[in-house]
Amino acid sequence: MNKVLVVKAHPKSIDSSKSLQIGKVFIESYKKSHPDDQVTIRDVYADKVPLINNENFDIWKKFKFGKDFFDLPKDQQQLMKGHVEWLDEFLENDKYVFINPMYNLFLPAELKQYFDVVAIVGKTFKYTEKGPVGLLKNKKAFHIQSTGGIYQGKDNEDQDIGDLYLRAIMKLFGINDYQSVLLEGVDDFPDQAEKMLNEASIKAKESAKVF
Repeated sequence: MNKVLVVKAHPKSIDSSKSLQIGKVFIESYKKSHPDDQVTIRDVYADKVPLINNENFDIWKKFKFGKDFFDLPKDQQQLMKGHVEWLDEFLENDKYVFINPMYNLFLPAELKQYFDVVAIVGKTFKYTEKGPVGLLKNKKAFHIQSTGGIYQGKDNEDQDIGDLYLRAIMKLFGINDYQSVLLEGVDDFPDQAEKMLNEASIKAKESAKVF
């Protein structure tokens, strides 16, 4: 049995979000194709990602040098409890699905904040003399994103910073099996938006079967 973590990063309802609609198709197809797998959904808007501040950084330094959570003073344990729970949830899963819109060429701030919580030295990656090395081996990631414009295969492809970042941080974690369904151009070509959505949904459905 594999454990799958679906990270949703969209403030709108599914009726108003094309990426969430595609995500629903993906999840339903995955569950049907992998009935024994466990799927957990984490909504970073509804669940509120733990905040990052100076106190957090000081404590993460202790973890970096081998200190255990239960070695911390009680007040610091309370401060870090949420962070550790979110990190542990991330670590215990085998596959990851990220669902989001593009906001100003990037990911929603809540999703970036989520990665700040789980990108921890000694947990998801480590530093070596040859550079950082990912610690999450034999895992997979899938990205579902909707954008108003078209970027892939165009001169402005490097402006889709969100997908580039997500691919890069997965690689930092050691996850090289990275796939995506990117719904593009729904604002540029509103008359074709429904057709584009249907095509992306079909791709998501088929991709989920073998993910």
